[in-house]
Amino acid sequence: MRRITPRLPLSVTALCGELGEMRDRSIRLMEWDLSADGPFGVLISREHEDVIIYQAKTTKAHQAHIILHEVGHILAFDLAGEWPSATLERTCYSDRDERDAEIIASTIMYRAIALSRHMRSHGLDEPWRPSVYNSLLLTGGAV
Repeated sequence: MRRITPRLPLSVTALCGELGEMRDRSIRLMEWDLSADGPFGVLISREHEDVIIYQAKTTKAHQAHIILHEVGHILAFDLAGEWPSATLERTCYSDRDERDAEIIASTIMYRAIALSRHMRSHGLDEPWRPSVYNSLLLTGGAV
């Protein structure tokens, strides 16, 4: 976790790219129109890549959190060295796995906000940071 320092503004696309390079295993992001009563995000680990499918019909800030939650699963499994032997659906994760993924996602978002505030306090404010919401938005309006 300490090696992950989000660039500002937070771009989960760039973060996933950097994380994929660090792990030598790409992370592919796929926006999908998921059922409203199903999960908002799904992690599918394949032989040479991880695929994160996230809800298309929600805000960009929520999409970023969904993706970071799934990244949280990736990081938690990497740290523990306990990758599941079979593909799991989100509903199959343990409460501990879900808690860990949420903590990691929230920590990454918190660090992005804290770095943004720290930079602003030193007069390094940029036009792309007029609000906390915008600091969580993805560059170019795309995930």
